[in-house]
Amino acid sequence: MSELQDIKKRLLEEDKVEEIYHAMGCEYISYSGGRIEAQLPQRYHSNNKRAVQTKLNRWMTSAIRNKPDFKGSDTFRPDIFSLVSYIVHDKRGEEEIRHDLHNAKKFICESLGWTEYLKGKDYKTKKDYVAPLKAILKDKQRVKEVKPNPILPEEVLDEFYFYGKPLPYKGWIEEGISYNTQIMYGIGFDLESKRITIPMRNRFGQLVGVKGRIMKDEDDDRKYLYLYRYLNRLEWFNFHYAHPYILTEKKVFIFEAEKSCMKAFDNGVYNTLAIGASEISPEQVQMIKQIGLDIEIILCYDKGISLDEIRKNAEIFNGRKVYAMYDVDDLLTDKNSPIDQGIETWNKLLRDYVFEVKPKKKQVVN
Repeated sequence: MSELQDIKKRLLEEDKVEEIYHAMGCEYISYSGGRIEAQLPQRYHSNNKRAVQTKLNRWMTSAIRNKPDFKGSDTFRPDIFSLVSYIVHDKRGEEEIRHDLHNAKKFICESLGWTEYLKGKDYKTKKDYVAPLKAILKDKQRVKEVKPNPILPEEVLDEFYFYGKPLPYKGWIEEGISYNTQIMYGIGFDLESKRITIPMRNRFGQLVGVKGRIMKDEDDDRKYLYLYRYLNRLEWFNFHYAHPYILTEKKVFIFEAEKSCMKAFDNGVYNTLAIGASEISPEQVQMIKQIGLDIEIILCYDKGISLDEIRKNAEIFNGRKVYAMYDVDDLLTDKNSPIDQGIETWNKLLRDYVFEVKPKKKQVVN
């Protein structure tokens, strides 16, 4: 059971619930009030766009409206695994759904490539030679409805402040994020999780979530927690501050993490965004494209990210030139961001280590 809970935790932390909904064939997938909602797959002949629901809590409690054979009881609380059993494997009632748990777990893990949960690390899935065709057909059938993240009242931040005022973290000041910059970004502290809190805002500067980060990387395997959950894929960290500078400079620097934007701000570099995740989402790409055709996109990943990963994230900006700041001479140490070692190293990287990312050439088989 602990492994199942680990999978749920990872689904939440890596924002993969929506991906499982897609894999199940659900349509009109949206986020509303702390849960994912969707319409049942076409074969169910349902027109209710909110029929399928999963709460984004640690239990991932799930429901299907008007389906009495998917009801909870004193001994049964339907979750994301139960949804898979019902929708994908056509299991009905508590007993059938319970007995299908292993298959539901297998479906989720294979859909996400998490094979380490299946028969050990050497588990291999069977190659599906028609997978590309299936993907095309799924994309044609898939209908997605994107709702903006709900706006939170600013008073939410008082939970993490001292008498209504932000709480800058001394360790970050020593790293190069000044007291005043932390005040500007609204940095606070959560006593319960013992994490530094970062307010997450949409493109208009409205509060949509709160992210908690461990003080030291060795404190916890989970670097981040969502203390007020939101859909990260719909937002860029720092967009509302950076937007006018991006327009002026005709250039945007894209970092992985929020701290890099703050460090850059302290060094006079204001046209920066942070993904806040490992991959750039289609919605984030669209926001960049809407700024203008003449905006130069420069990916500034942490040390250690492979060229293949950089190329993968660059290719999502289809039709635009994308550049990467790539340290080929080991100027950076450990897993540092390009801004972590100060403005002199940053300027050198900017001057000598920015390269256009070109698509990988396809091999031609004779």
